Amino acid sequence: MATIITSECINCGACEPECPNTAIYQGGVEWEHNGKTSPALSDEIFYIVPEKCTECVGFYDHEACAAVCPVDCCVPDPNRPESEEALLVRAKELHPETTFPADFPSRFRKAAAAEAAPAAAPAAATNGGAEAAPAPARAAAAAPAAPPAAGGRIERALPRRHPVATAQPPAARGPRQFPGELPEDFESVLAAVLVGGSRGRRMIRWVIKLAEPLLGAASDEPKRRLERILSDRRVFSAARATVRNGMLNLVLYPSLLAAIGIGAGSQEFFSADMKSLIFYGLSAASIEWMLRMRESIFRGVPVGETPLRGSVYALLGNVLLRPLFAVSGKESRQSRVAFDGFYDPRFDDKTERERRYGEVYRIEDLSGGYFLRLEFPTRVPSSSLGEELGLPDRMPDYDYDIALQNGHLVVSGKVVDPRVLKLTAVAAAFPPEFTTRVALGRPVVGFRHRYRDKVLEVALPTQR
Repeated sequence: MATIITSECINCGACEPECPNTAIYQGGVEWEHNGKTSPALSDEIFYIVPEKCTECVGFYDHEACAAVCPVDCCVPDPNRPESEEALLVRAKELHPETTFPADFPSRFRKAAAAEAAPAAAPAAATNGGAEAAPAPARAAAAAPAAPPAAGGRIERALPRRHPVATAQPPAARGPRQFPGELPEDFESVLAAVLVGGSRGRRMIRWVIKLAEPLLGAASDEPKRRLERILSDRRVFSAARATVRNGMLNLVLYPSLLAAIGIGAGSQEFFSADMKSLIFYGLSAASIEWMLRMRESIFRGVPVGETPLRGSVYALLGNVLLRPLFAVSGKESRQSRVAFDGFYDPRFDDKTERERRYGEVYRIEDLSGGYFLRLEFPTRVPSSSLGEELGLPDRMPDYDYDIALQNGHLVVSGKVVDPRVLKLTAVAAAFPPEFTTRVALGRPVVGFRHRYRDKVLEVALPTQR
């Protein structure tokens, strides 16, 4: 069955960018399918074109629009029952360039797997003979309490009418240790990643540091790119390099004009004409600096927020920077969180939802290795079930595992609080666990991690 948007829609716009089939439109907008144009279904709310809806079969194991809807108005249409096969055929028609594997994600398969687990319990309890009667009782005693019944999805935001009981914090545990983890403390390993590496790479960083005033003559983008690659402003800062280049030009331009005057044989070093050349050089450097940094000088904009324009010999700076890109490393990579079309403190923002899927992270390729920073969920989604369970606003700590596998760093997170687990059982956008795989371009000798304030940091030194 296709998904529909009910009249409870608040026009927040969160669902539209999530649809893999571009089947969601805002009221008053016409849509085209198979060469035919149809009018909008409503002028007030978003709507879903049923001929383009595949319930996300082939893309996700849940309906993406329902997962982000803050008021739970994206629901299956009971008047249009459709099988998984029919939805997959539609997906292939809408995306002829996409190849769907045999194990394509589908909410039908996810639901079937969830139903298969409880169905196995009665079969195991039935043992025949005299033990047939007490077996169900033993199974009921051993099974954990079922989550409270909830109608629909639970991410509907409800006003807090009374204080929520704060959960007791879990007992403190010692530092975790994983296979492949280095014996040194985290700070020592991180220092090796920041400033370590081969002797050649360390020498290159020293060359960059010493040549910073000259490199500051380059254009804005090359300087900022080198800053992103190095990820260490102690070695190179685009803003600092630009300022130092301006100071260098106060010496370089007068010296250049003086050298030209002496070389031409028309001037003596201590003559009055030589003073004029030096004055012209200082004036040229000052005027150029005011033009390069006009936003900061005339409007008071901070240097780091202005275009860091190049000098008159910017081409030379660009040429000098080009080979440094290849030998300094790669730019840091981080996950992308799409635009969130609705803002309200009662609802989860998109960044928080992506944290629950392990998709908010940043990895930096540094001189001596890699540095990963992955953010865990910080808040429990607002819901009526959460209030019934007495859940706090702050998310309890996840359990996690770290491993190195085939050139990848694999981080797995898992909900361990039993009350929060009940919440994940009925929440569309709240998985009980996640796995994040980050590719590493260079071989590493191991890793060392630190977890604090819902943030996991991993330092991975490379081979020296």
